[in-house]
Amino acid sequence: MGTFLQIRVSAATYDPADVEKAWPKLCKIAWPPSGTPESGEIGVLRLVEALHDQARFGDLPEDAKKTLKPGAEKAASLKERLEQALGDRDPKTADALSYEIEDALSELEKSRD
Repeated sequence: MGTFLQIRVSAATYDPADVEKAWPKLCKIAWPPSGTPESGEIGVLRLVEALHDQARFGDLPEDAKKTLKPGAEKAASLKERLEQALGDRDPKTADALSYEIEDALSELEKSRD
């Protein structure tokens, strides 16, 4: 890193609309229509955060929380590891974790059937 030039490694959702297409059931849980509207763009990492919050504090039936919680915690743990890899400027690990997060969300989406 130079004196004036900062080098960053980051993760961002390319097209937020893809999140809603890929995980529609999870988006409805994360951001229910009757809830407070989501501010800003919806992204993969924001979905993970919202699901984790819903599993812990959301106004969901207890059985729904119970089935959501393990997958939401797994995704949240992977998100933490991704953020650590980004902070460590480790793009290879961050890339691998991005796939793991998406896979965890897909598994959780399938479990909502």
